[in-house]
Amino acid sequence: MRPPTKDYYQILGVPENADESQIKTAYRKLAVEFHPDRNPGDPQAEEKFKDLTEAYGVLMDSRKRSEYDRFRKTFGRGGAGEGPGFNYTQQEIFENMFRQAFGREAFNDLNSTFRTQGFRSGTGFFDTLLFGGVGAVGTLGRLLSMIPGPVGRVGLGLRALQGLGTSLLVLKQMRDARRAKESPGNESKNPSLLDQVRNFFLPKPAPAGAGPLDLHFELTIPPHEALQGTRKQMTYHVDGRQEQLMVRIPPNITSGKKLRIREKGKRRDDRRGDLILTVKVATS
Repeated sequence: MRPPTKDYYQILGVPENADESQIKTAYRKLAVEFHPDRNPGDPQAEEKFKDLTEAYGVLMDSRKRSEYDRFRKTFGRGGAGEGPGFNYTQQEIFENMFRQAFGREAFNDLNSTFRTQGFRSGTGFFDTLLFGGVGAVGTLGRLLSMIPGPVGRVGLGLRALQGLGTSLLVLKQMRDARRAKESPGNESKNPSLLDQVRNFFLPKPAPAGAGPLDLHFELTIPPHEALQGTRKQMTYHVDGRQEQLMVRIPPNITSGKKLRIREKGKRRDDRRGDLILTVKVATS
């Protein structure tokens, strides 16, 4: 038997009698504080983020918290370790967390917060950080895909955005055609999957005269981000390969403004085109 090595209450900075509301508030605050994008020079930020999530996954699960408290009292103050009564690995805690409502709620809440602050978010970010991004779809993507209801659908949508790239344009065209058929001249009131996933990039047909190696995309952002400025992580496919790019949206940007990112387009021999991003400001 080995004594525990982590103190989950200390990691989240909450008392031993903390209720769910206190745990949620502490986790959300610290997860934003230790997001790797906010601490680019700190190599320990990712591990701190994982420890916070592990602590949240245990203390929000009544059964695990009870087992942990008994184990903790047996060996004195500490946290997860090997021994009777508490034998969960970090990966097991993460997987179980996302199978439960409190985990999915945290995922959605943090996604929204991270996007607002221009940090990486979505299934790709969480899957790589918490699960190592194993496999083409990833552990988190599979967990969310098995969940019925809107959270599961959003999880599937995020997976589709990351994996299908330019085929989203085809989905959008199909959606628009269906809406036109259902209600000519008016949009359908029933939101599609694409409507549920905000801040996504859609490939845009190149305008006349554009360079043959340039890539054109559209990004829709809410008005407050257009006013204040923000940063967005873009995942896209070029020449059969996936690339990621952090794009800075300047403050006071107007709808229709184009941003040119040099040498991020298609390749040909020793040349590479640009990525041209059209920013649209949502009207509602």
